[in-house]
Amino acid sequence: MSDGAEPTDTSTTQRAGQRLAGAVKKAAGAVTGNDTLRAEGELQGERADAEKDAQRAEAEARQKREEAEAEARAEELRVERERLAAEDARSEREDRAEAERRAREQRIEAETAQREQAVSQTARAREQAARRDEAAAVQERGEAESRVRDEEQRAEEARRTARTLEQVEEEDR
Repeated sequence: MSDGAEPTDTSTTQRAGQRLAGAVKKAAGAVTGNDTLRAEGELQGERADAEKDAQRAEAEARQKREEAEAEARAEELRVERERLAAEDARSEREDRAEAERRAREQRIEAETAQREQAVSQTARAREQAARRDEAAAVQERGEAESRVRDEEQRAEEARRTARTLEQVEEEDR
C-alpha cells in the first residue's frame, strides 16, 4: 500500500488475486506457447510479491521510525530530567549558600553586639571608677582642707600662746 497504513484484508486479497491471475496467465501462456502471456503472468506475480515486500519494508520502516521517535522522546525526557536535576542541585547550592551567608551575618551581628556590649560595660565601669575616684579625691581634698584648717588653727593658737608667753616673759623681766 502506498499510504503507509497497515496491510488490510482487502489489499491482501487483492495481492492474492493478482498472484492468482498472474499464475493463471503464466500457466495459460505455457500451455498455449504464448511467451508474452506467460511473461505477463510472471510479471503480475512478481508485482504482487514486490507490493507485498514493499508493504513489509514500509511497515518495518514505520516501526523503526516509531521506535526512533520513542527513543528520541525518551532521550528528551532523560535530558529534561537531568536539566531539572541540575537546576534543583543549583537551587539547593544557592539556598545553602544563602543560608550560610545569613548564618554568617547573624554570627557577625551577634559578635558585634557582644563587643558593643563589652565596650559599653567597660565604658560604664570606667565612668563609675572615674566617679568613685573623683568622689574620693573630693573627699580627700575636703579632709586635707579640714586638716589644713585644723593645722592653721593650731598654728594660730601656737602663735597666740607664743605671744602670750613673750608678753609674760617681757613682763617678768
